[in-house]
Amino acid sequence: MAKGTGTLLRDKPYDFVPILAVRPEDRREVVPHNLIDIHRLTGRLVLELETVTPLDIGSGSYRLEGGEIVRAFVRRNQVPVIPGSSLKGVVRSLAEAASRSCLAHSPAKDCSRLEGAFPHGVRKQCSEKAACITCRLFGFVQGKKGYRGRVVFGEFTPCNETKPVVDKLPPLEQPFKNFPRENRGCGNERLYYCQFYRVVNCGGPAHCFDCTKEEWLHWREDLMGRLPTPAFRGRKFYLQGEPRQGNQPHEVILPGNRFRGEVTFHNLDREELALLCFALGLDGEIRLGLGYGKPAYFGTVRFCLREVCWFAREYLPAKVVGLDPVELARNYGRDDPDVAENVALLREILSGKRRGPAWGAEGY
Repeated sequence: MAKGTGTLLRDKPYDFVPILAVRPEDRREVVPHNLIDIHRLTGRLVLELETVTPLDIGSGSYRLEGGEIVRAFVRRNQVPVIPGSSLKGVVRSLAEAASRSCLAHSPAKDCSRLEGAFPHGVRKQCSEKAACITCRLFGFVQGKKGYRGRVVFGEFTPCNETKPVVDKLPPLEQPFKNFPRENRGCGNERLYYCQFYRVVNCGGPAHCFDCTKEEWLHWREDLMGRLPTPAFRGRKFYLQGEPRQGNQPHEVILPGNRFRGEVTFHNLDREELALLCFALGLDGEIRLGLGYGKPAYFGTVRFCLREVCWFAREYLPAKVVGLDPVELARNYGRDDPDVAENVALLREILSGKRRGPAWGAEGY
């Protein structure tokens, strides 16, 4: 989070997508990797990625540019690239929010009060016998065992000669920072999971967006010893807006540059492929946030489908050739009203039409 005086939830550059309950029927046995199932979908998507705002994916190293030390963009053989692992994490986060998927890792560390802050079934760990749709797609770890998942993201390389330039980003702080300070390991209750409105007349959930620190601390003091059970507002996604400049030099890829790469999928059913296509934004209605600086509106990118290649055999059903990934993305989630609401909210947040609030003089 950037340093500054903006403390109201409505002034933050993000919004929340509700976490959906995971029912027993939402979990299924995983599919093995050792064969191609003729009743499932296997192939690859050839994609083009375009940068909409400056993109910063750091390599972890530094370079000397123009006499100053800057954080370097990731490269392979001196050519800037977008690692498949970076893309996989972003797409997985979208898939989780747009489905009834588990939350394998709580944002709170060692905070027993937050164990009950999630909908039913969300915190139950997936296994090979019963895995949620996102874990079936992207894989999971269960103790000493794990499942590799059935979607592979390749490295994306520039379509034309592309060179990083130096841009200045603002300083950013740790997300989910403890407030108040004695709330160690439990993050910021006021912004993320406050439920005071259930037991006090503070204006209801609509007032959460305008609740100040001072007001919240007043209610907390009155409720000490009988605090209501918390409930997370949802998964956090950053809005999009005009990039905020700062004083920290980073190498970035400027808007308008294009990268090309492939996403391979293996033994998916129609629902799983539709979720993948939606999370990639193939219908053109969402733009992803990638890399560093998303609170400052850096890293907005969009995908465009260039080709779909089905891994065909003479005995595979011919009907898969008629599937359109764009239409799958456009129609995803219509059979579940709760999923449909989340899909609509994600499109609202990530379309770029709803702009994030401007930063103040000292931050957001």
